[in-house]
Amino acid sequence: MLSVYKESRQARRYLKRQQKKAEESQEKIELETRLKINNILKTVLTEELLSEIAAKTRFQHRQRELTSTALVAVLLLGCSNNSDDVPVAALNVMCMYLRKWFNINVKKQSLQNKINRKETALFIKEVMSRVMGYEVDKVLGKLLKKRKKKMHIFARILIQDSSVVSLPNTLAKIFKGCGGSASEAAVKYDYVIDQTNHLVIKMKCVAGRVPDSALSGDIISCVQKNDLVIRDLGYFNLSNFSKIVCREAYFLSRLSKTVLIYLNKNDEQPVNLIEHIEKFGVSNKGIDIDVYVGKKERLLVRLIGVKVPPDVVESRRQQYKRARGRSQEPSESLQEWHGYTLMITNVSRDLLSLKSILELYRIRWQIELFFKSMKSILIVDVMTGENKYRILCLIFTKLTITWITSLLYAYAQAKMSKGKEVSRVKFLRWLKDLGNWKEALYAKDFTEVLRELERDLDLLYKETKRKKKDIEDEKAA
Repeated sequence: MLSVYKESRQARRYLKRQQKKAEESQEKIELETRLKINNILKTVLTEELLSEIAAKTRFQHRQRELTSTALVAVLLLGCSNNSDDVPVAALNVMCMYLRKWFNINVKKQSLQNKINRKETALFIKEVMSRVMGYEVDKVLGKLLKKRKKKMHIFARILIQDSSVVSLPNTLAKIFKGCGGSASEAAVKYDYVIDQTNHLVIKMKCVAGRVPDSALSGDIISCVQKNDLVIRDLGYFNLSNFSKIVCREAYFLSRLSKTVLIYLNKNDEQPVNLIEHIEKFGVSNKGIDIDVYVGKKERLLVRLIGVKVPPDVVESRRQQYKRARGRSQEPSESLQEWHGYTLMITNVSRDLLSLKSILELYRIRWQIELFFKSMKSILIVDVMTGENKYRILCLIFTKLTITWITSLLYAYAQAKMSKGKEVSRVKFLRWLKDLGNWKEALYAKDFTEVLRELERDLDLLYKETKRKKKDIEDEKAA
């Protein structure tokens, strides 16, 4: 009996030691990650590197009082200190920042002339490229790997989408808009987000009139084995789907009406899809069949279809009329097409059922929430001034701030306890209201911000809506 008791006590001690080692290992990983995040801007935006970029872009070919380091810092501060009424800090406020933190006495007109130069826009663009070129997934790698669930089917879920922002007409030659009732000048922000780890892994800005289909291939360089790519209909491209398959990854996309569908690989004539799927009684249980898509590609995919309610059909009809002209009604065949939600994927039935695929596609709306929070809180969609080079400086600076805040958000999510998710809106408001945010940007030191973020994590999680029945039961009790 005594020997059994000793063994039990030894086992408990061993387990306790193992647990302590695991906790120490986790603390070490978290400390390393915090230090790496803190050193990103210090590593990328060193005075030597900025001077090198300034010389390369001819921003500063001789010694000036307003240094390249000071200008980058004051633009970051000016674009982060914003509100709905004031999307960018006024020039005189930026001058105050220069006096307070750099002891540089520059007049408002001199700062304006500096920002309104082509060389300055090229300089800020290069700085943005260097900052965003930092591989944040490697920085957060160990920490993210630690919190990954074993049940994850996909290595990552990559979502690509874009958002268009109107600009002053002075930028029409650089960023052409769609014209007509829309702006003559507009910029399109195209993002690739790793939704599994809440990371922005690629950002790009192009002219507003550039179609999403032209940006469809940009994601291929980001795709790794066992990734899942989810995009809307605008990015539909069979050639890129084939490339994703070649990388041993997966895709999920709405089906384009223009693509030809074949029931067998060697069929000469495509099938009338709507007539074919109506035979299966889609309205009752949906359809899940294998087909070949594309006249040349003949890519084998899994076709999933469900019938949508009448209000969705009407919504799609109104959307078509807004795009084509209010007097133009969709054709009869298009109206029939609008009655279904049709998707294609190469994810096998063994991995995900029809119902799971439909639920998974809803994840794409997370990037819409990302755009909404960036516009409403960081005010990335509002630019002040008419000078085209000033606007370009603001675009590149705001994109840099978006990247930095997304990195901090990913770190917060990685630190959040299991089963909870950080609210992006709460996080951004917390970050903006935090007094140390401006000092962190100026000093390129996020030590205090990261510490306070860890302290306040319990206040930033996303609250789930309780069911009405649970609330009623709670009241009755």
